[in-house]
Amino acid sequence: MATAVGSVTGTAGVAGAGGATGAGGATGAPPVDTKTATLPSSSTPAPWRIDVHAHYLPDAYRRAGLAAGIARPDGMPAWPAWDPATALATMDRLGVVSAVLSVSSPGVHFGNDAAARTLARDVNEAGAEVVALHPARFGLFASLPLPDIDAALAEVGHALDTLHADGVVLLTNYRGIYLGDPRFDALFAELDRREAVAFIHPTGPCSPGCSGPSSPGALEYPQPLIEFMFETTRAVTHLVFTGTLDRYPRIRFIVPHAGAAVPVLSDRIAGMIPALGLPNAPTPAHVAALLRGLYYDLAGYAVPKMLPSLFAVADPKRILYGSDWPFTPEAVVARLSTLIDSTPLLDGETRSLVLRANAEVLLPRLKMAAMRADG
Repeated sequence: MATAVGSVTGTAGVAGAGGATGAGGATGAPPVDTKTATLPSSSTPAPWRIDVHAHYLPDAYRRAGLAAGIARPDGMPAWPAWDPATALATMDRLGVVSAVLSVSSPGVHFGNDAAARTLARDVNEAGAEVVALHPARFGLFASLPLPDIDAALAEVGHALDTLHADGVVLLTNYRGIYLGDPRFDALFAELDRREAVAFIHPTGPCSPGCSGPSSPGALEYPQPLIEFMFETTRAVTHLVFTGTLDRYPRIRFIVPHAGAAVPVLSDRIAGMIPALGLPNAPTPAHVAALLRGLYYDLAGYAVPKMLPSLFAVADPKRILYGSDWPFTPEAVVARLSTLIDSTPLLDGETRSLVLRANAEVLLPRLKMAAMRADG
C-alpha cells in the first residue's frame, strides 16, 4: 500500500503525457473570460475549467494491469504515463483549475476478488494522497472492487468516510453484470443513502463467452472508438428500464461523453417501452424526466454534432466539462476544448456553467478548497 501511494508522488514517466502531445499540445485551449465567456488570445490560459473526467494511473495499477496480461487496455496502444507533476503542468496549459481523478477501464478487477480488494484500496489511497497534497487542484472518484458487493460496500465506507473522496467511479458492466442489475441494489442503496456522486465510465462489453477485462472488440478496433459509446448507452438504458433511477433518486450519476448515444436514441428508448411488456414500465414523459435528472460530461467529441442532441434531453445546469486526459493526448484535448470554448451552441452564461459553475455546485469541496487556496 505504501508503495502504491509513494509511486504517484514522484516524477517518473513525465515523457509519456507530454511527449504524446507534440508542439501543438503545449499551447492549450484559449482561456474563457469568466464574465463574458469570450476568447481572449493567449498561449497560456489561466486555470478556469473544472475537469470531472480525468484519469490517473498509479504505478501499482499499471503493474497490476501488465501482470494480468493487459498490455493494451481496451485495445489502445499502451497504458499512458501519469504522475502528479505532469498532470499539474498539463492542467495549467489546458486551463484546468481542478481535475477529479478516476481509474479508467478496465478498472481494478482482473479476475481475482482478493487482488481486486487490495488494488482498489491501493489506488484509492494513492489518489487521496495526491488530493491531500493539492486539495484545490484535484478531486477523487474512488474505485470499487466490483462485482464483489460486500467488498465494494466496505470500500465505499473507507473511501468516503476516511479518504473523503468526492464520489465513486462505476464501470458500465462488471463481468457482464450491468449497472441496474438487482445484484447491485445493496450498493446503490448505500450510495443513495449517502447522496453520493457516481461517475459512470464505459468499459468493454462482456458477452457470455468473454474471458475477462479488455477483451478484443467484435471488429478488433480499440473499444473506445465505438464500443464505449454503446456500453454507456446500454448501462443508462438498463438503469431506466429496471427502475434503478427511480428507486435510488439521490445518487448523482454523471454520464460521460456527452451522453454517448443516449440523447439521439432517447425517443426510441422511450417509444419502444409499450412493445416490450416491461413490468411497471415508465411512460415516455417519465423517461425524459429521468434522463434530464442525470449529469453529463463533454469529454471527447461533443462539438459540433453531439451537443445539440444532448441539449434536447439534458438540463444545462447538469452539463460538465471533461477532458479524458491522459488517455486522450493533450494536443487532442486542447483542440476539443477550443471547440467548446468557441462554439456558438453555448452562450456566455451557459458556457460558464458548463466549464465550472455546474461542477462547483455538484462538488462543493473543490470550490471551498480553491477559495482557501486563494486566501
